[in-house]
Amino acid sequence: MLALVPALLLSGCGVIPGFSSGNAGGSAPGASAGAAGPSWIVATQGSATPSPRPSHPSASPTPTPSLGFLPLGTPTPVPAPSSTCAKNFFNFARIDAMDVTPGPTSAVLSWHNIGGYNLVEFRLYAISQDLRVGEQRDVGFVTVKPAIPCGRMTATIGNLDRKTKYVFSVDAVVIRRSGDGTHAATVARSHPVATT
Repeated sequence: MLALVPALLLSGCGVIPGFSSGNAGGSAPGASAGAAGPSWIVATQGSATPSPRPSHPSASPTPTPSLGFLPLGTPTPVPAPSSTCAKNFFNFARIDAMDVTPGPTSAVLSWHNIGGYNLVEFRLYAISQDLRVGEQRDVGFVTVKPAIPCGRMTATIGNLDRKTKYVFSVDAVVIRRSGDGTHAATVARSHPVATT
């Protein structure tokens, strides 16, 4: 009898009389369809659905071309200058709008100077927006020293072409608060303005 136990364990239930090696309750996966019920995989025919529509018919507000520069808001009145400017610093992460009064070959720029003990100078740029064939004019700058410790500044930039669109910008040059040397970044910029 002990010799039969290992034989039963190795051969399975098929050697016991009355048992068969098949599945008594139904077909196993992969069995033929005639021997048992339906297969386990059920597929249904799909149908096309339309693409989802946006909840808003268009972008709001509608984007406008900016000619390579970030759009600026309308210049706003600035507060009256304070008696001291020593604690003010330019926020180089923000570019303010400025006023421009164009002439035939020059333009008068007006912007707010917040001052600060580390302010060295301003650099004024006129960047032509009119494309032309051939060699382009260099974009130079005009250097302006702060006329007042803080407040509204006005300066003229000349040598411009007639009937030409320009974007005017002002960079503030400051002494670095940490390390050596100076740092310059744009603090005010205009929309495209055409000379007369």
